[in-house]
Amino acid sequence: MKQLIYIALCSFMLTSLAQAKVFKAYNGDIDFNHSKHMGLFPCAECHEGPPRPFPGGIDKQKAHKLCIGCHTKEGAGPTRHCSQCHGNSTKE
Repeated sequence: MKQLIYIALCSFMLTSLAQAKVFKAYNGDIDFNHSKHMGLFPCAECHEGPPRPFPGGIDKQKAHKLCIGCHTKEGAGPTRHCSQCHGNSTKE
């Protein structure tokens, strides 16, 4: 029974983490499709340790280093102009 509860709890946590995220920013919010990125990359590519929100949240410096760095490395996604991410709900 404990194992069943543990599995259910873990499933719930992973499902809630997998939802689309909106990061608030003064120059336009960023809509981030977490589910899409989860399908393309292992969790450890962005998160240290088990899947969970970033400790202390994610600020501008962390986000720019992680997101722009990865998009540049992969040669895909927005990398050039703020409006490619900020205030544009069609971008991920």
